[in-house]
Amino acid sequence: MPSNTTASSMPPVADANETALRARAFQVGLTLCIINTIIGAGQPVITRWGAVHLDPLLFCTGAVVVATACTIPLLLFTGELKLIVDQRYRRRLFMVAMAGTVMTSLTLTYGLTRIGAVAGVLLLQTEPVYSLILSTIFVGERPSARQMIATATILVGIGSVFAGGGSLSPLWASAIIFTTPLFWQASHVMGLKLMPPLTPTSMTGGRFLYASIVLTAMLLIFRRDSIVQLADPTTLGVIVVTGFFVYFLSGLTWYGAINRLSLAWTTALVIPGIPILSILFAVIFLGERATTREVVGILISVSGVLALVLGADPHRKLPASEAAEAIHEPLI
Repeated sequence: MPSNTTASSMPPVADANETALRARAFQVGLTLCIINTIIGAGQPVITRWGAVHLDPLLFCTGAVVVATACTIPLLLFTGELKLIVDQRYRRRLFMVAMAGTVMTSLTLTYGLTRIGAVAGVLLLQTEPVYSLILSTIFVGERPSARQMIATATILVGIGSVFAGGGSLSPLWASAIIFTTPLFWQASHVMGLKLMPPLTPTSMTGGRFLYASIVLTAMLLIFRRDSIVQLADPTTLGVIVVTGFFVYFLSGLTWYGAINRLSLAWTTALVIPGIPILSILFAVIFLGERATTREVVGILISVSGVLALVLGADPHRKLPASEAAEAIHEPLI
């Protein structure tokens, strides 16, 4: 009798443990999302400043090198440095680096040489759209009707500003900023396939290490003369701040979040807060002013993003054998 009683009580206990683990994963993931949102709001502003005042390629390369320098000691401490050069992972980490850091740094920085930070923020609202498409195709997260309507709303918001002209001109600059979130999301989908066994720390380190190698080679080949700008303390300070916050800390918090939560839901939660804070930062630090059309377009897009949050399950879908490991995975 006692053994039967114990056996019959095990399923509820198991269910309770699983519920507790999922709740803990959600709490940690949500906290990381909030941190990532604050950092993400500053990215268009500080990138706009760097794109206008510095050589764009020097700015990209310097920031990524700083991020790599921040990550290497962390990887040494956790014993994960060997993983990012392991032959099982290095090719995929290189692809993540090319899409998520090299391409996004170049498209965003060069696009913001001609497009203001406020307009750039609006164009970056396409990220949930790309996230929904890619997570559906490659991760198996099926969109609901509400999510499809929300996606269309985001595009209407961007299109309403584009139809008015001016803010999103020249077209080539708007186009490359418009594609930046596609590269971000492509790298996130590839990164999800590596977590586990890789942790957010090793993902961040591998991504920045390989990106820094590629960007440094490009700088030395095409823009070697621009290196003299590093002698200016202001230039060096901006690059260090960008590398630490916008790249290193942002990378850690992002991978920590999507290691616990659904990719589409995480993206949709982070994106709404970014434009509001970004506009505030652009006004304070760059002296930019959002037009009425831009504000309306951003509000329409944000409403679509919020609908995506309400229409998706926040929990990351994992095979049962991987779920416990992913939930317990530490941030660093």
